[in-house]
Amino acid sequence: MTLSRAVAGLVLAATLALPAWAQQRIDLAVFHPENNFWTATIKWWIEEVDKATQGRVKFNPHFAGSLVGMNETFKSVREGAVPSGVIAMGVVSGQIPSMAYLEAIGGLPDKPDDFIAATAALRPVLEEQFRKFGVEYLWSQGSTALIVLCRDRHLRSLADWKGRKVRTAGRWQGQQIGALGASPVALDPAEQYLGLQNGTIDCALSNSVLASAAKLYEVGPKITVLRLPVNLSAYIVNSAVYGRISGADRAAIRRLGAEAEKRSAPYLDKMQGEAQALMKTHKADIYVLSDAEMAAFRKGIFRAFAKMDAESGAAGKQVQAVLKRYW
Repeated sequence: MTLSRAVAGLVLAATLALPAWAQQRIDLAVFHPENNFWTATIKWWIEEVDKATQGRVKFNPHFAGSLVGMNETFKSVREGAVPSGVIAMGVVSGQIPSMAYLEAIGGLPDKPDDFIAATAALRPVLEEQFRKFGVEYLWSQGSTALIVLCRDRHLRSLADWKGRKVRTAGRWQGQQIGALGASPVALDPAEQYLGLQNGTIDCALSNSVLASAAKLYEVGPKITVLRLPVNLSAYIVNSAVYGRISGADRAAIRRLGAEAEKRSAPYLDKMQGEAQALMKTHKADIYVLSDAEMAAFRKGIFRAFAKMDAESGAAGKQVQAVLKRYW
């Protein structure tokens, strides 16, 4: 063994042997850029954790996938290559089938108060399920109401979806849209603008803030607000890393995670409204589904839930039991 490797081994051993009260600087892998609408609450949570633990726990965010890509974050945190990160349920549902309901359109409620209540009720369920994979669930943020931007029409009824080529993200989202008679198309987010512009796709699923930032309204001016969220984002940390934090500091982190969810939901709802207003100033034609139209849409996409139910297992039924209160 070389001297450098021996020294590295001693340093690693010393780090693992640190007492629970020692300072923990925890790198946090974030897939989205720093100017994203989720960032405000992330920064608030980081600052509050720092204050509550008197500097003993410091999360250090690395934005725009600079630490690890979104598709590799869960695996990296689980294996300890990265101490903590942000995951999208659409990415991890293939590894944790019970997360399918949190990827799917309409799994979670859209109204901020209901979203806060649902995530609070889900917390013990998600903590238990993630812990089995060697990671600790901390808290989560929603994505606001799903919208569909189309080149030439609003999608008000199930008939309007038939034959449409629609850009989707995630396995279950694609199956849900397919259940409406549309053709789901997998397309990189960066290619949506060009896809709408040249007709490779007729429509694209997004949310108002992301669509506004990408100026998708320029090539998809007919926007239908579907009033249902999709694809929860969650903050996780490696269980071994978490175990080196004192019980009191872990309690503070958990408490502040719940508080972050309460702050995030109304903030994102406000950002959604501002984004829609901005798109309207650029001549976007925005239509919001009525209660009856949303109910018909929900019924149509829920045809895909039978397969989801069959594959998600007993753990999935725990998640479903919480969410069904809001369906």
